[in-house]
Amino acid sequence: MMSKEANHLHPIAMVISFFASLKSIIIPGIVILLGRGFHYSLHSDSQYFINTLITFAVIFFVIFFILMTAIIKWKRFVYWFEDEELRIEYGLFVKKKRYIPFERIQSLNYKEGIYHRLFKLVKVSIETAADSGGKSEADLIAITRAQAEAIEQEMKKTKLRMSQQSTQEQGIDQKAIVSEPTELETNRSIIHRMSTKDLLVLATTSSGIGVVFSGLAAITSQFDDWIPYERIYGELQSFIRFGVFMIVIAVLIFLLVSWVVSVVITFVNHYGFTVEKEEDKLFISKGLLEKKRITIPMKRIQGIRIVENPLRQLFGYATVVIESAGSSGEKGEQKIVMLPLVKKQQGVVILEKLFPKEQWHLPLHHAPKRALLRYMFRHLYWLTPIVAVVSYITFPYGLWSILLLPLALLLGIWQHRSTGYAISNQQLTIVYRGVSKITFVTSKKRLQAISLSQSYFAKRRDLATVTVHIMSGSSGSMATIKHFDQVALEKVFEWYRPKSHGSIDAKE
Repeated sequence: MMSKEANHLHPIAMVISFFASLKSIIIPGIVILLGRGFHYSLHSDSQYFINTLITFAVIFFVIFFILMTAIIKWKRFVYWFEDEELRIEYGLFVKKKRYIPFERIQSLNYKEGIYHRLFKLVKVSIETAADSGGKSEADLIAITRAQAEAIEQEMKKTKLRMSQQSTQEQGIDQKAIVSEPTELETNRSIIHRMSTKDLLVLATTSSGIGVVFSGLAAITSQFDDWIPYERIYGELQSFIRFGVFMIVIAVLIFLLVSWVVSVVITFVNHYGFTVEKEEDKLFISKGLLEKKRITIPMKRIQGIRIVENPLRQLFGYATVVIESAGSSGEKGEQKIVMLPLVKKQQGVVILEKLFPKEQWHLPLHHAPKRALLRYMFRHLYWLTPIVAVVSYITFPYGLWSILLLPLALLLGIWQHRSTGYAISNQQLTIVYRGVSKITFVTSKKRLQAISLSQSYFAKRRDLATVTVHIMSGSSGSMATIKHFDQVALEKVFEWYRPKSHGSIDAKE
């Protein structure tokens, strides 16, 4: 149990810090070292001998410097409890202090990498109500689970004491105070656990293939200096005349490999995906090789998105995403996936239990028929010039790109039929489609801003577009009601006005 005595991180934190710093320079280092080819030699009579010795000396010095930095950072990083605060001292050259009152801590996010799991440790990211640009307030890179639980218990004790003190100050009957639990009881219930079947469906229908494809292409591009492209290109010209079919097969194989890699990555990252609820917090756990646990205070949830891509929608599946103010606990991500893949009806049932005040079956106002042409031609404005250029440059094969034009028209019709919105008391629901259908639900008090725009041609048809903004991650998020009746959208403005009572009925 921790107290005022200073505690160090586990020594494995040195290793984690060392490899994290090494990883950040290894790719630039390889590019620099191999950029001019393999001009290195350890033979004393070689013209590259001196340069090789200098290069190896620099490499040794850089690695030694990174190692010493990791050791000093670990040695100078200490933390302890004092005066209902988590106090941290750290700093490589300049000692810094950070005091975090337990009452300000919003969530503790856990992560278990490979090194952590070997020694039964966790990384704890501490988040407060203050916005730190999407970053956690502090990170304890490697501590034991018992130490992590001690921080959590101390946080609960402080908040319980503050709650009781507030109750006393408000003059509530002392009996009500006595009825408060004197011990910290954990009443955590499982909301959803992803089955192996759903996990496999998620992995096989993941859109991560694009990222993997780009990654493989980027890796391939690093070998420019060693691949004889000119000779290959000359042979390829002859091959193309007779082997177009083989080229198509090669591309398909490359795409298949990308898809398989994407499936494996998705499966590993989402293995054991579980959503739990305790009091006013949600806990999301996932991961096979690297286990993560994200804590989401319910009061920070600004909105919900139900995402249905065409393939998953065909089989009745959807993804539920949370828009949360502040950091999401995932580096580089503003949104939190609460249900990666779930039958839509089952997902709605879960949402009804978590958010009983929200309505999930409101009748929608759909886009007017006179807006259909705007939906149909909105993609042709930018797609037609591209198709024309591609067709001209790669004639005659480029003429196949003309098929994209009717597909764009069909997508516009599909978007027109999918789009809608509903207002009921304090809730706003917006349904729209890019390729995936998205149902966005938020409350009036969560809206940060609302704006109306109208082009010259839309004005002639009495059409307008409304965009709403909410806080999400460290910046924000938005949803748009496009090409709707201007009078109807003005009612949305009236509903949003602070002086209005928000009593517009969804069936109006």
